[in-house]
Amino acid sequence: MLLPFPEMCDMARELVPDYPGFHVMCVEYVHTGEVAARARELEREGCELIIARGVQARIIKETVKIPLVELQITTQELGRTLLALKQDLGTERPHIGLIALGRSVVGDTSQFDELFGVRLHRYILVRQESQADVVSQAIQDGCQAVMGGEMVCQQARLRNLPCRFFSSGRESLRYALDTATRVCYAMDLEKHNSAEMATLLDNVFGGILQLDRSGVIRRINRVACNLLERTPGELLGREAAQVMPELNPQLLEDALVRGQEAYAFVMDIQHRAVVANLAPIRIDDALEGAILTFHEGRRIIEMDSELRRELYQRGYIARYSFDKIAPLCKDIAPTLALAKRIAKYPAPILLVGEPGAGKGILAQCIHNESLAKGNAFVPLDCSAWLPETLDNMLFGNYTTKKDSPACLAELAQDGTLYLGHVEALPMETQYKLLNLIRGKFLHNGSNRPVAASVRVIASTEASLAPRIEQGAFRDDLYYALSVLNLKLPPLRRRREDILGWVKFYLDEWQKRYHRYVHLTNGACRFLQESDWPGNLDQVNNVCERMVLLTEKRSIDEGFVRRQMEEVTPRLMADGETLVLFKDQKAAEVAELLRRYDGNRGKVAAELGVSKTTLWRYIKKYGIKPDFSY
Repeated sequence: MLLPFPEMCDMARELVPDYPGFHVMCVEYVHTGEVAARARELEREGCELIIARGVQARIIKETVKIPLVELQITTQELGRTLLALKQDLGTERPHIGLIALGRSVVGDTSQFDELFGVRLHRYILVRQESQADVVSQAIQDGCQAVMGGEMVCQQARLRNLPCRFFSSGRESLRYALDTATRVCYAMDLEKHNSAEMATLLDNVFGGILQLDRSGVIRRINRVACNLLERTPGELLGREAAQVMPELNPQLLEDALVRGQEAYAFVMDIQHRAVVANLAPIRIDDALEGAILTFHEGRRIIEMDSELRRELYQRGYIARYSFDKIAPLCKDIAPTLALAKRIAKYPAPILLVGEPGAGKGILAQCIHNESLAKGNAFVPLDCSAWLPETLDNMLFGNYTTKKDSPACLAELAQDGTLYLGHVEALPMETQYKLLNLIRGKFLHNGSNRPVAASVRVIASTEASLAPRIEQGAFRDDLYYALSVLNLKLPPLRRRREDILGWVKFYLDEWQKRYHRYVHLTNGACRFLQESDWPGNLDQVNNVCERMVLLTEKRSIDEGFVRRQMEEVTPRLMADGETLVLFKDQKAAEVAELLRRYDGNRGKVAAELGVSKTTLWRYIKKYGIKPDFSY
């Protein structure tokens, strides 16, 4: 208890024994200029509650974070002071000013005018420095006297204005001690609840963080501290996004702002895979924060730098990632979102799509989004090798030589093995692949499997069901692979993405060949309207041709058409090359040129256009017959 007058200390000491619910550290008089320093000292000594009055209470509140009970002048004490001041004036219904620092200092005075036969003017000080101005204002308002604190009375005496100091007596002190009792009881309950909660949190097997609405950590348990390898002091009061950069900011925003729960997502924390949940905290339909819980998984093993360099030189590193491909097509967006979500889990994935639809690119994106992104990505086209060669490449030969080269399944340990055209695997190899998915590696020629940790991603261009019915593909392998099944639509069904992929491949070839080009609007329109039967492989091929073969920086529609014809010719029954034009006008012009052996005059007359307009058609559509005009 820090009190502004010595006589108040004597009264307080007499009352304290009646309140055994708390331990009183001190009851002392303190000068206003010293109250801030004394409050800091008490805070360091472990004080948990302070009772103070007026200006001193305001200073303490601004100085320390200790709960404060402010002494309030009771209505009875105010009434006695007001009657004494009225007697001093000796006037019927005098005008008296009541000046208080803050509304909490005095009680209800709404009935004082009628009860005491006065006209009471009330002034609430916002800051103590304005007391002189408020006293002057009271004089201007016709007040014949004022009542207030010590500094108010000083200003009144300087102006020869009658005044009375309203002091806190036993009633105020007792009321403050009663309030302190209730506050201490609530604090004790909070201590018990916090202790019980801390014990509960520290004795569960998972990590728990409580976040406020700003994402700041307000509570954390021992398991979370151990996993993050930091002390509670290093974590409490900091933003979760700062101490856990692995936490997806979108998930955090969804929980704190939109109240959406994130269930069973995977993160990499200190090289450990953890499965986490993020649940919003709601109080009366208002979002007040979130609870992040996570369970520790297996240790993430990273290959050493020497092996990493070797694998990089051999091309066993994934180049593509989700942030490099930004599709516009709504049809493929859910597929990519699902792929990104399941990438963190080591379960096998089966990709289905036409040749060149981007299955290999998606496999690399999944690997780089997974917890094994720092390890090897080993691709293999199963249709490019003989069955015996394929089996040896994947599972090697059992040998006692220590210097024998590692097979692909060994190189993919703790990483990803991507198998394109998985339907081409022979039955014996399919069995070994099934074992690999189940965590067992079996060398060719050995009957002793060893533990393995390889994520398998496979792709196929058609349904595997017919091969299962024919007995050419194991049904148990199919079920193991298709736990997570993703289908990629062909490029012609996602035309919004075509120009994005054209730009992507053009950028790559321009950087490689140091030749920089620009596509006209007509060229872009033609590229987007083309069907691209070869999908991304064809786009890549056409982009390389355009960069290499153009003689001008600006590439128009005609040049693009000719490159497309070169890479996508179709043969007629007699072996003659037939060029298919997407535009009906282009097909009509080409047919007339063939019919009239390239005579432009006759063709123009047939079309009803000038020779100049015909020449523009030929250039626009890139028509280039095998005969001269």
